[in-house]
Amino acid sequence: MEEFELEDLLRRAVGDPESVPREAKHVFSVLVKSTLEFRDQQRNVLGITVTVEDVRVALDWLLDFFRSGRLPRTEHRLRRELFETWVSALSAAGD
Repeated sequence: MEEFELEDLLRRAVGDPESVPREAKHVFSVLVKSTLEFRDQQRNVLGITVTVEDVRVALDWLLDFFRSGRLPRTEHRLRRELFETWVSALSAAGD
């Protein structure tokens, strides 16, 4: 995804991307790019569709993880892998 596409997506999400701190833009970019890579890998390699609901649930887990440090308890492999993908991507981006 190109930078201008990320800016457009951020604009649609928050209205004025100029008001968003640089660090938040970076996190947004990491999450979007890693989600798209995850989605493409699931679809192209395994034939699995990642739904909006999958992303929403995994995002709720991610937010809860950052607030509490608790890992999600789930047997839903796809959502768990998406959550783990985000944690890894954000950790790598922070190094």
